[in-house]
Amino acid sequence: MAASLSPLELLPNELLDQIISYLSTEPPSFGQIHHVPSLQLTQSQTKDLKNLELCSRRLFQLVRPQLFTHVRLNLYDEPKFHIFMIKSNLCQNVKSLVAIADETPDRPVDPFWWRRVLLYLDPRRVLLIGPPVFIGNTLDSPINDGHHWAFDLPLQILFLEREYIPSDPSQPLKMEKCTSLLESRRWTSMTFNESSSLKAYNHYEYFLSRVPSVLAEWGSSGVRGSTRSLQQPINLPNLLRRLTYFSYTAVFPFYNHSQIVLDAVVRMRCLERLDVQLAPSRDNHITELEQRGSMDPNDPWMELVTSYSLIGCGDLHVEAMRQDLLAVLGDVMGDGGWVHDGRGVWKRG
Repeated sequence: MAASLSPLELLPNELLDQIISYLSTEPPSFGQIHHVPSLQLTQSQTKDLKNLELCSRRLFQLVRPQLFTHVRLNLYDEPKFHIFMIKSNLCQNVKSLVAIADETPDRPVDPFWWRRVLLYLDPRRVLLIGPPVFIGNTLDSPINDGHHWAFDLPLQILFLEREYIPSDPSQPLKMEKCTSLLESRRWTSMTFNESSSLKAYNHYEYFLSRVPSVLAEWGSSGVRGSTRSLQQPINLPNLLRRLTYFSYTAVFPFYNHSQIVLDAVVRMRCLERLDVQLAPSRDNHITELEQRGSMDPNDPWMELVTSYSLIGCGDLHVEAMRQDLLAVLGDVMGDGGWVHDGRGVWKRG
């Protein structure tokens, strides 16, 4: 029997596990968090683990737990996903979860999906891709989407991380009492990709439009032009105070919106690190595409430069803006004891 096995299968499990670890890679979604939000965020051309899993029953048993370290869940299919994960005994292997809210008017998704999912999964990282309104409802912060038509933001990205402390089975979480995904675990890191505001620049007096974003709710005391009071969770300040890292990505946000975002950041009183990107990534050609409309091409850059005076950011990859960005930030931060390392990071001297 042993003679029919391949040399690979003659190796002990310890060595096979080591080989499998070399084939394990970070999920593609985590490397594209700052790109344009897309449902294709999880697609990868690398399928080494899947191919190895098909080689034999023994390799199947060794590879499968590694293969489900990072999982992708279309929230509409959550009941089937739940049954599969329980029957396959894979729940304990999951370290990160990408949840996709691919909802339509005739196929809505429950914004409290996490109450069920986090009862059988205990991931250290959760990445949510969904419409702005869905993300707001998931965080128990309903947003004002009255200007959605101007921005046309189909998707945004919310990414939460925490130090991994396994749940105590003797003290089950009372998820039904949690109203926000932020309450479900002690999240210490948040990344928010708000997407692009470029489409709104095609409209007259674009700066009067309000970005559909949960940060706009957290950073303001009310909705302009409305008597509606914000419906923030009562314990939102405490939840934001847990954060030690926050990363914000947007493409050409308005200056006045950048100020609102900064007001939200100020409420994160325990932050140790803040990363901000306000310009497109190197491989993002959205600027050329949107400038085919009626916008004045100077407007986005004007708003961007003004935003730089409020929020230092990691946009040094935009070569045309590099010197202007350093000059603006130098004026704002130079007298405050901050020192630039030459690579887009400012530290207190």
